[in-house]
Amino acid sequence: MNFRHFVLAALLFPVMGARGDLSSSEGQPDIFSGLYENGAFQSPTFVNSVVGWNTFYNAGFRGSGRVIANVEAGLVWSGHDVFLRPASSLPAVGMTYAGTGALNEVDYHATMVGHVLAGAGYVPGTDPVDYYLYSLGMAPMAQIWSGAIATEYSPTDTGSFSTTTNSTVSVYRAFFQGIGNVKPDAINSSWGGADLQSPEVVAIEGLARQNPTVAFVASAGNGGNASVSAPGSTFNSITVGSLGGSTFLEPSSFSSRGPAEFYNPVTGQTLTGVRAAVDIAAPGELLFLAAYLGPTGSLGASTDPNIMQIVQNPSPSNLNWVNQDGTSFSSPIVAGGITLLKDAAANALFYNLNGVASANDTRVIKSVLMAGATETVGWNNGQSVNGDGAILTTQALDYATGAGALNLDTAVGIYLLSGTRDVAGSGGGAISESGWDFGTVGRSQSNDYLFTNPFETPVELTISLNWFAGSSFNNTSGLGENLSFSDLNLQVWTVVNGALTTLVAESASIYNNAEFLRVDLPAGTYALRITFNGVVYETVPDSVTGEEYGLAWQAVPEPASIVLLLLAGVVIGLKVRINRSGKVRQPAP
Repeated sequence: MNFRHFVLAALLFPVMGARGDLSSSEGQPDIFSGLYENGAFQSPTFVNSVVGWNTFYNAGFRGSGRVIANVEAGLVWSGHDVFLRPASSLPAVGMTYAGTGALNEVDYHATMVGHVLAGAGYVPGTDPVDYYLYSLGMAPMAQIWSGAIATEYSPTDTGSFSTTTNSTVSVYRAFFQGIGNVKPDAINSSWGGADLQSPEVVAIEGLARQNPTVAFVASAGNGGNASVSAPGSTFNSITVGSLGGSTFLEPSSFSSRGPAEFYNPVTGQTLTGVRAAVDIAAPGELLFLAAYLGPTGSLGASTDPNIMQIVQNPSPSNLNWVNQDGTSFSSPIVAGGITLLKDAAANALFYNLNGVASANDTRVIKSVLMAGATETVGWNNGQSVNGDGAILTTQALDYATGAGALNLDTAVGIYLLSGTRDVAGSGGGAISESGWDFGTVGRSQSNDYLFTNPFETPVELTISLNWFAGSSFNNTSGLGENLSFSDLNLQVWTVVNGALTTLVAESASIYNNAEFLRVDLPAGTYALRITFNGVVYETVPDSVTGEEYGLAWQAVPEPASIVLLLLAGVVIGLKVRINRSGKVRQPAP
């Protein structure tokens, strides 16, 4: 099969040896977005800071001891200076894994994605430790597992490549199931073009469901108004669209957004344009990224004269950088953010979630990110008022940006600092104004969550519910199977004397496995209700008796400054200073 990277290849022009005065304001060290011309940045934006990265970095959470996997056509080139680390640290690229029959080649695209995931940019020989500020990725101390699935690269269409089922499934299987008793925190994939019913995609669905602590993050694609293609259109993924504009709250024109299809294996029918496939969005425009310009992978195979003139043979040893657009880079921003959340959860002191298994479940993590998302420009999930005065959506999510823009400041408040972090029991109970739960709802039953205290003033209530499509993976055959799809709804009710009385809002899509609401509520007492209405299909009749889900909500958004102070208060604060050479200086770890 033939697939593509989700990067706008027309922008592939190198900025040669770009080191220079990249100084910025105090406390803003991270990936740049902005055009680099004539040896200088033109109004750069600090992308990591936009999504709330500084909260984690300043509190000492940089992904140390965590693993992020990247699976795409080729491998990350670890020779770029962006991946340098102190000798005491683990190498940035800890493992490379070529799929069965795949080419074992370094590729330009994987290298840029690797920079976003875990670029570190250590400056050798410095004490205290220095990092180049434009080299830091989302989780700069995490280790990358780099997997390659391409069996051939296109000579005429740079960025296109071919795979086989074995070359693809073998890598995902190894990473999802773990190597050496270690599983990655997240797997990022910035490629697409597969059919939702293809064997490799069905296998990925099954592997994601069977390994719920490994979050599968995928790019939405660069098709503009076209539908999201697989693996981004899969159900058990976290699919990411691209944002741009001055505040990174505007959907990128190139980011895929068309409503996706739904396939029913029992009836054999494919319904087109019936579901919202994008879950969340993150910056993806004019990023300044590490370049690999060697004669392997997509660049090495290209016969395009514009590409051939920049390819270096032998492989480069000097620094090269590129300005790039694409959902290819929005996706690893989210994958890196997930790694930071898990790092904080495992290491923070009074809110340690290390012993709470459900805290690492993808359904919980996905719900937390979505409930904490910031509303984007033009955001619309099809909410309207029905005849009874209740707010209703059968779409659930915005087609371009899902729940909205990634906001790790808010997400960390919901995840680690809220009054409700996993309600006791299997589902339902008393809850605080923000929090999350991992629950199970029985078929044709419901779970109720009653806010302990009434809202004294009007609030914006944001709620996200996520569950897996019923899929399996057979280790013997190496194939996946779609088994069932449950229909859950999300509701908000008023409460009088402890009883749910009036339906206020409902997200009731049929073909999504995510429900989402963002509603303004007057002061009052409220409850959330999760209902299991039945199944859209099941290959074995009456086999689904209950459904596990992740739920997250927030009624009063946590101010970023408060979150930062709370995090800094329980961990030894590490002040960050940027010197005039454009480097981050911090105490040595």
